[in-house]
Amino acid sequence: MKYDAIVFDIDGTLIDYDYSQYLALSGLINYIPWKSDQMPDEKDIFEIWFKEKLEIYKRPDSNKMGFYDQQKIILENFLAHFGILSNSTKLAEILFDNYKASWRLYPDVMSCLLKYSDIPLHIISNGDSDFQRLKLTNTGIENHFDEILISGDIGIKKPDIKIYETLIDRINCKPDKLIYIGDRLEVDAVASSDAGMLGIWINRKRRLEKKLPKSIVEIYSLSQLSQIMN
Repeated sequence: MKYDAIVFDIDGTLIDYDYSQYLALSGLINYIPWKSDQMPDEKDIFEIWFKEKLEIYKRPDSNKMGFYDQQKIILENFLAHFGILSNSTKLAEILFDNYKASWRLYPDVMSCLLKYSDIPLHIISNGDSDFQRLKLTNTGIENHFDEILISGDIGIKKPDIKIYETLIDRINCKPDKLIYIGDRLEVDAVASSDAGMLGIWINRKRRLEKKLPKSIVEIYSLSQLSQIMN
């Protein structure tokens, strides 16, 4: 094989995070005490939720927060937007449980992990360490990976190339013998390429990108890896 190991992102690459977010928030809606029994349009609910989520993730201290704390702040800001007074702690617990019950792998994941089980497989992911590892455990794939590096472990998150360099040092492998697969073009593919790896953008949603960097490989499914590995 051309490469000695494969490194994966988690959300949007291995685990269908959009699906889990949708189910988690949908399951929470009926527990929210909407004013005058009038619930906003579902589109508006999700739009405001993702707006508040983005604001939290952009905060410099977001990497120091646990997932539960992040979601609680998002929830409190979300409720404040609609002028709702409620027990945010209880609602956050419901949301957290909803997330844990809704994680699922993309259909092409298990066949990929089994196909390349004879070489080291690793993880680099942003997020809270315990929560990200719980996703891998609950979906039954944790034991497929040799090294699991979560940004919460070291206080460095993608696209900072130091997180990629940290893994390279840990596994003692030349970066040009590694491929990194992630669903975000700049954060995953470009950043890992800047660290010396082959950056692969898994564009599951087939978004159009006018200026794809020449150093980046675009795929739509993990089943296409055989074209790269051999």
